[in-house]
Amino acid sequence: MRVLGIIAEYNPFHNGHQYHLKKSLEFTGADFCVCVMSGNFMQRGELADWDKWQRAKMAVDNGVDLVLELPFAFACNNAEEFAYGGVHLLNGLGCVTDFSFGSESGDLEALKKIAEFLIKEPMEYRNKLNELLKTGLSFPSARSEALRVCGIDLEANLLQSSNNILAVEYLKQWILVGQAMKPWTIKREDKGYHSLNLEGNFASATAIRKQWDHNQRIDEITDFLPLKTIEVIEKSVINTSQKRKQLDKILLYQLHSMDATELSEIYSVTEGLENRIKQAVLVSENIEDLINHIKSKRYTETRIKRMLLHSLLRFQRSDYERIKKEEILYGRVLGFSKKGIELLHLLKKTNIAQYPIYTNLKKQELMKSSQNLLFQYDILASDLYNLLFYDNIYRKSDFVVSPYYKK
Repeated sequence: MRVLGIIAEYNPFHNGHQYHLKKSLEFTGADFCVCVMSGNFMQRGELADWDKWQRAKMAVDNGVDLVLELPFAFACNNAEEFAYGGVHLLNGLGCVTDFSFGSESGDLEALKKIAEFLIKEPMEYRNKLNELLKTGLSFPSARSEALRVCGIDLEANLLQSSNNILAVEYLKQWILVGQAMKPWTIKREDKGYHSLNLEGNFASATAIRKQWDHNQRIDEITDFLPLKTIEVIEKSVINTSQKRKQLDKILLYQLHSMDATELSEIYSVTEGLENRIKQAVLVSENIEDLINHIKSKRYTETRIKRMLLHSLLRFQRSDYERIKKEEILYGRVLGFSKKGIELLHLLKKTNIAQYPIYTNLKKQELMKSSQNLLFQYDILASDLYNLLFYDNIYRKSDFVVSPYYKK
């Protein structure tokens, strides 16, 4: 039996994702496909345009057999920690034989070479990286330059692209967890993660979201989406850009209410950034102003957006350190097909999963479980999202909504 694993956001599930899924199943000959998918907040520190239940439905209706949620602590984090959560969860299921990811290069061996080098971290590389970081360069830029200095010239060029960067992080974690799963990479067919090009049949999720947010006309994005995704979006009437403005006000208030010491304890607030934040809040009328006052070569807009969400949910550095140290993780089921039920029954019957798998949540049981620390942040993130999008915390609560089942 072969089980394919995928890590994704599917915001939304588009033709490029369908192509990746189809090719991955062809190459691996897998009998089942399980996807670890971000919840209601994205890796770049942004709201999902469609909630995790809607996106799980998109995934299952388009051919994924089982969708598990990537917890907020990993999902809204840098590429390394995002990959850590996704790869550890897939590997921890005990049944995943292959895992596949998209990349701009499609060159698995070159991506592996970078991953192996970065795990070893030779002294020459570390010294050069630290030297470059002190000049104010962002981590991605400093890392690419340090690799070039160490003679990894051709491969370093690959780290200029978002999905190549993520691919390398997946492979690093794959090596660290023992290489039990076989890796595959599928070359992206669109213009790239950040491309706003809307021509042909492939477009990035960024371009699709931007067009949808502009006027919410489904006919302007249908060329880039499978039919099953279109059916979900057609029922969506929520203006995400308006919800972002509401979130901005909450964020500004939260930052005003926290003192520098409280901010310094937030996971992504490091290197005295709390003082810079407090100064910026005083002269900012909105979040865009705030980001412009804080960002620099060292602190990118994406890093700042994640930091803002971490601050809003009071995501503590000490909590994340404990989550990593104690290897706290679980599989929260968001959706499944009939084949997905078979896979869940297999996991339950054989007890091969390293982490617990939850189909329905019961609050009292969770409070007593060792996973409670991680769950607290997932529940807070979902409650915030539900309040913003549906003006109601309870109706779409994790304790109320059942996973989507495709009969």
